[in-house]
Amino acid sequence: MKTKVAIVKCQDYEKINLVRAVSKAFDLLGGIGTFVKKDEKVLIKPNLLSVRLPEDGVCTHLEVIRAVVKLVKDCGAVPWIGDNPGGSVSPAALYEGYGLVSLAKEEGAELKESKDIKVVNNIPIATYIFECDKIINLPKMKSHSLMGITGAIKNMYGAVAGLHKSELHKKFPSPEEFTKVLVDTFEITKPSLTLMDGIVSMDQAGPAAGRLKNSGLLIAGEDGVAIDAVFAALIGKKPLDILTTQEAYKRKLGEADLKNIEILGENVRENLINDFEIPGKPGLITILGPFAKFVARFIKFGPYINEMFCKKCMICRDSCPVLAIAINPGKSAIDLKKCIKCMCCHEVCPHKAIELKRNFLARRFGI
Repeated sequence: MKTKVAIVKCQDYEKINLVRAVSKAFDLLGGIGTFVKKDEKVLIKPNLLSVRLPEDGVCTHLEVIRAVVKLVKDCGAVPWIGDNPGGSVSPAALYEGYGLVSLAKEEGAELKESKDIKVVNNIPIATYIFECDKIINLPKMKSHSLMGITGAIKNMYGAVAGLHKSELHKKFPSPEEFTKVLVDTFEITKPSLTLMDGIVSMDQAGPAAGRLKNSGLLIAGEDGVAIDAVFAALIGKKPLDILTTQEAYKRKLGEADLKNIEILGENVRENLINDFEIPGKPGLITILGPFAKFVARFIKFGPYINEMFCKKCMICRDSCPVLAIAINPGKSAIDLKKCIKCMCCHEVCPHKAIELKRNFLARRFGI
């Protein structure tokens, strides 16, 4: 049987429209009751990268979270909400700043925060991940400065507690190495159901400082790998060109061959998201062949601090796994000799003050 993925149109985050659209997406898969049973503890795991406003398009929208909480309660299950933001920001501070404390009180959900971890295959996971019965994964449709896209697979990296994320970036700095960490985490925490918030998506300098696009789509399915494959297809990319999708497919954690995915609801071709820009490696690298490594020595790129936007909040400094950032009253700086290009600073900066500086070759190679 083919893997089923539902695509549903939804043009805004109005509560009535959203509940209707989310319900439709799950109904196309057989209904949320197929996945969630009475009295089960269900962790709703959004993308909560940092303290932003819902309209910033950085985090899974509050109303998407609310709609799923309502549907979980309709099944007689117990909704939990939990995530671990990047950097030094605590989950409690993020929950309060993003409006989740109010939402949880209004809807009768429990916010989860764990200071304890359980290490599985060398990955430090927040303990509440293992205390729930089911996980519903709510990624945001975004590009990503290191991995190309952040979708269903990468969103489960939020199960890694606090600054342990930065430590893993330090240990595994290259995209190829870090891909294995992301897929390891996805394999450990594998969700029962995924709903991707693509109503407003983000491209270019995602996942935190990119361009917002009104894509008007929700994507749902049991198979997170298939969801990322469909995401890639919607933005005109080959699924296996995305490193996380490629690795998860190789491990048989889900389906990435579009021929084996049954699309329910809307048609992919009729809903292509035009001009969705993600970092990537264009054909020039392939053309250069054995000379590519030589040319790569002259590619220069890295994050820098734009003083016009910097608020001296110290979040980037405290999140850097190699202590490469100095925040000064005057000019702040990132030591590129220490920098491992993990882009944690870019992800967690709430003021869009961390930008990527690239020389000509870096731009030509699509970095």
